[in-house]
Amino acid sequence: MTSDPLFPTSVIGSLPRPKWVIDQLIAHQNGGMSDRELDASLDKAIPFAIGLQESAGIDIISDGEWRRIGYFEVFAQMVDGFQQAEYQTQALAPELLPDTGLSPPQQWTLKEFKQALVVEGMTYSRPIAAPGAAFLRQNTGKSIKVALPSPYMIGGRLWHPAYSSAAYPSRRDFIEAVIPILRAEVLALRAAGVDVVQFDDPWLCFFVDPEHRARFADAEAEIERAIDDLNRVLAGIDGIKTALHVCRGNRARTVYANGDYEPIMPHLLRADVDQLAMEFAVSQAGDVSIFEQFPTDKEIGLGVVDVRGEIADTPAVIVERVEKALRYLAPEQITLNPDCGFAPTSTNPISLEEAYQKLKAMSDAAEILRQRYA
Repeated sequence: MTSDPLFPTSVIGSLPRPKWVIDQLIAHQNGGMSDRELDASLDKAIPFAIGLQESAGIDIISDGEWRRIGYFEVFAQMVDGFQQAEYQTQALAPELLPDTGLSPPQQWTLKEFKQALVVEGMTYSRPIAAPGAAFLRQNTGKSIKVALPSPYMIGGRLWHPAYSSAAYPSRRDFIEAVIPILRAEVLALRAAGVDVVQFDDPWLCFFVDPEHRARFADAEAEIERAIDDLNRVLAGIDGIKTALHVCRGNRARTVYANGDYEPIMPHLLRADVDQLAMEFAVSQAGDVSIFEQFPTDKEIGLGVVDVRGEIADTPAVIVERVEKALRYLAPEQITLNPDCGFAPTSTNPISLEEAYQKLKAMSDAAEILRQRYA
């Protein structure tokens, strides 16, 4: 693994995708480009994403997730057994889709979705992200990170009773089949030279919100199963740093859940990961004093950049956020990162220039902190 400095800086994963990259991803999704053609084209684009992060001073970089149409859709994009489908569901927002059988509160509205759903038995015929990770490894001397959707996220978004039950009678059956695929992918990422594998799970973080918890007959059991499934993916795997990223959703500069981490913190600490990547720049996330109530020796990916706001915070503001966390965490525990990916989906209205400015301010803050605490 590459040696990183004190207060290393990292992206969560995604950078804004240029329109021409989005057009190619859509063409591939619609059958207009082969896998090989898409990869060859994106091999020309991704060095730009690498260069942007390196120029901003980021220590742990990704490929911007430019090879994927979205952060959880990549599973359906690369694993066989899925097809595009249209359906409706009661939801508070596009990020909320639990299948509990409970009656939704009146304020929830009917949402129309079009996305891939599992329709037949899955086949892991090619790695999900490992080939792209190998390309990233060959094109930077920095530490590299690859993000994958969590088993709970995949189960929630890619299984539907009307389309999927012939292949997997229940969501539980589907998740059981997902776990070994994700485990094989982690091993493939390790072999490709990846330093950090991160699992993304915004739905897990939505349980901070009482309105979301109300949808479940037993919310605590739901969270416990989600953590257990992730732990099964990672059991016994070493040689690669592991992380769990939780957030309150990020679509069109919108936060989808409100509340601090207290309701889910005991569960997060039970995850068998090296790092928890958590958002603290956004006001809805509560305060870093949560670590006084729940002390931990895990590494913390400290969210110090608000990706949803249009204005980049100054390095001084970011330093202030980190120093507040240093009341409860050691310097060696802290990695600086944005609250969330800049573009979890291909449609997020954030420019590359905005992302660069925010990452540069974060790196400048890290330099200040190194001078003070080295």
